Amino acid sequence: MSTKIAIICSKAFMKRIISIAQNIDNIQLEFYLYSHPSEAPALMKRIKPCDALLFGGTLPFLHAQSLLPEIPIPWNYIKQDETTISTTLLSLVAKHAIPINRISIDVMNPAFVDNVLTEIDYRGPKPHIQHISITEPTESILKRHIALWNTNSIDFVITSIHSVFDTLQAHQIPAMRMIDATNSIIQCLEETKSKSLLTKSESFKAVVGFLEIPTDSSIDSTILNQIAKATFSTYKQISSQTFELYTTAGHLQNALEKETLEELIKQIEIPFKLAFGYGHSMLEATQNAQHALTFSKPFEIYILDEHKNLLGPFPKSEGKLSLKTDDPYVLQMAKRTSLSPLNISKIINFSHERQSAQFTSQNLSEYLQVTRRTTERIIKKLVDQGYAKVVGEEMTHQQGRPRTIYELNFATY
Repeated sequence: MSTKIAIICSKAFMKRIISIAQNIDNIQLEFYLYSHPSEAPALMKRIKPCDALLFGGTLPFLHAQSLLPEIPIPWNYIKQDETTISTTLLSLVAKHAIPINRISIDVMNPAFVDNVLTEIDYRGPKPHIQHISITEPTESILKRHIALWNTNSIDFVITSIHSVFDTLQAHQIPAMRMIDATNSIIQCLEETKSKSLLTKSESFKAVVGFLEIPTDSSIDSTILNQIAKATFSTYKQISSQTFELYTTAGHLQNALEKETLEELIKQIEIPFKLAFGYGHSMLEATQNAQHALTFSKPFEIYILDEHKNLLGPFPKSEGKLSLKTDDPYVLQMAKRTSLSPLNISKIINFSHERQSAQFTSQNLSEYLQVTRRTTERIIKKLVDQGYAKVVGEEMTHQQGRPRTIYELNFATY
């Protein structure tokens, strides 16, 4: 099946990319043309269903950048770099033999021109460089090119902006467009295609969910059906308190992003637990969902992905905790304290989520969802190895001994 790529670019660039795209299998291009790069945001609103979006340059990308988080497909843009500038300068020198200092060139990053000249060990007068910025109208850049021509300061213009090139041609000022290297365009198209295929692959990963309710409760079948509808799930009841759901990563992510699932769970008054597992097979997804369920607290959702990253809790936050680590620092701590790498990772995450550096065993016990006795054993191991220290006591409002206050004593960032 072909990958359909929407391309926002100028008419001149469309002709070039069509000739190059013939070298790439299984892609279909649909063009949205602008007269000026500032039209890119408006063109984005006209894009028909496609697999990926590509901008024909840095300038249209920058104009549309603020809208990109809203689109559900991967995007890419053809970047201007040293290869583009060196290819263009070589073409100019070969065809027109014009001295470098008699050129006016507009670029996104002036440092790229300096880098190219340094690489070829050029030590003569530099060209007239015009910095392109979306905060400055392109008409200003055009006027600077024309002013240099009128004062006989230049013999040629290289421009990155196709509308500027057209105007220079109308004024009969010698000019050429910046040349994007063929290999760079092919690489960008291949990369855009790969992003689309990866996104599709990720979206179709198997997802299994477990909805668990207390033993003395029953869930409204309407709410259950709405959860299934929001996540495009099928489900079955596996016990009087547990339901198993089946969907895909793309459908679940869509439900979380649109907050439809969040709105539904607010309607559930009983203290449910909901967890999902991702996997490359149903078995792996089921095992991950069961593991994620052990972390879930009432009225929260957790996700354990195929890389053993624990995501959640939703909707309160979107923390991320790795349940698998090869970090030598964490492994060394685990060895010295006789704690599991998982527990070390949890403690690090506990530190990240707290507003205060200080904590009590009760604070940590509630976070880890283990007994106070287990938590106190964990803290003792940390203190014994110098990874935590006692910094004070907290007086309780009730009778009883004061609570010890601790601080972690190792880098957690």
